[in-house]
Amino acid sequence: MEAWDEYYHSMHGALNEAIHVYIESGLAFWKAEHGIKKNPCTVFEMGFGTGLNALLTLEYAAANDFTILYETLEPFPLALQEVQELNFDSLPTLQNSKESLRKLHLAPWESSVQISSTFSLIKHKILLEKFMPQRQYDVIYYDAFGFRVQPEMWSEEILRPLVNAMSPNGVLVTYSAKGSVRRALEVLGLDVFRIEGPPGKREMLRAIRF
Repeated sequence: MEAWDEYYHSMHGALNEAIHVYIESGLAFWKAEHGIKKNPCTVFEMGFGTGLNALLTLEYAAANDFTILYETLEPFPLALQEVQELNFDSLPTLQNSKESLRKLHLAPWESSVQISSTFSLIKHKILLEKFMPQRQYDVIYYDAFGFRVQPEMWSEEILRPLVNAMSPNGVLVTYSAKGSVRRALEVLGLDVFRIEGPPGKREMLRAIRF
């Protein structure tokens, strides 16, 4: 997003960060606590962006024979051509991803689409402040642009509807470790933990609704 001097991804770093923050510290952590007792798992992502987090989640679901209902929000969607120019499939772990990424981006908005036998997708083209959750979420990936360019996206007011929509023992993860974000989540009733961040970042936040 050049208007904000903020960018989606730097390829290798983005992949490592997405795997560590959202898959390992979020989804896999939640699954380790619940196993197959909850199926499907409902995942909400703030910020569909390039589709990388959704793609990694789709592949995780397939590899673990684990059903996921994935709901995501993106008010400023990228064109498929822009995403394809990032060459995700040039990365070793994403070599067979081109068709899956295409399906994710071409899926219609505001409809539930079965992308694979273990992954269904609902995309919303709407601002978060106008979004009204209609289900409970087991895992939330909070991947909004940084506090520097969008401080309002990290406020109690904005976060409250998502926190209220979390399932009991639901998990929220974000790359941010900012003190004000931690305090906002605590005020909203979550137990918040600073945990090891991805390569290049000392810490991140994981919050749980006990």
